[in-house]
Amino acid sequence: MNAAADQAADAGLYADAAVYDVLMTPGTARELDVLERLARTFAAPARRPLWLEPACGTGRLLRLAAARGARAWGFDRAPGMVAYARAALVRRGLHRRAHVFLADLTDFADAVARHSVDFAFTPHNTIRHLDSDTALLAHLAGIARVLKPSGVYAIGLSLTDYAGESPDEDVWTARRGGLRVTQIVNYLPPGVAGRGTRRERVISHLMVTRGATTLHRDCAYDLRCWSERQWNAVLRHAPLRRVASLDASGRLQAGRRLPYQFEVLATK
Repeated sequence: MNAAADQAADAGLYADAAVYDVLMTPGTARELDVLERLARTFAAPARRPLWLEPACGTGRLLRLAAARGARAWGFDRAPGMVAYARAALVRRGLHRRAHVFLADLTDFADAVARHSVDFAFTPHNTIRHLDSDTALLAHLAGIARVLKPSGVYAIGLSLTDYAGESPDEDVWTARRGGLRVTQIVNYLPPGVAGRGTRRERVISHLMVTRGATTLHRDCAYDLRCWSERQWNAVLRHAPLRRVASLDASGRLQAGRRLPYQFEVLATK
């Protein structure tokens, strides 16, 4: 990842694992329903399938996957996220089914047995934190090393329409116990952001309320952009091939332009 982007993200949402988990956990069951459907459809059946989530954060998806019977592994580059994920698994009695370790998106494969993973996944544009085609290809090479010949990798990402995108904003709020978290995110596409033709600027403002106290946290970072043509070009050099392109619900893309999609990849 880009070091400046890492530092910016660490100053915002990623700075506090508990805050991150509160904000990101709502909707996890629906997300996992889609991932399970992708695994059933595209990966070969296995008696005790092994799932792998790169950049798993606090492990919210891994926790639920393990609770539903999968062996669930994940890794993250942030020690605080890994510690939180491990503790959450222990509290729920899931630590024998799930394992979380410290690693980077481009340097993780030595920690996973060769050809052992049935289903790997990275939702929500996580892959776009890789700041170059070289870094993406290194990541995909690691996935190819650990994926079974019958396994698949589901990547959730938004491809860029350089000519047709405008600034956008998302706002959402989540609560757990006495903690309330609101995030306002602005997305500035290439050109508007002034960051070059392959960068989308993401500006995040957090409001974290505990009791009568509200803290404000700001950060900004860049996401790598790929148009459909650029994505296809990099895949031609990757050790993985496209199996399917699907919408956020797991339905075939069928020629539609999508704001967000799953790319299902398998070994060549």
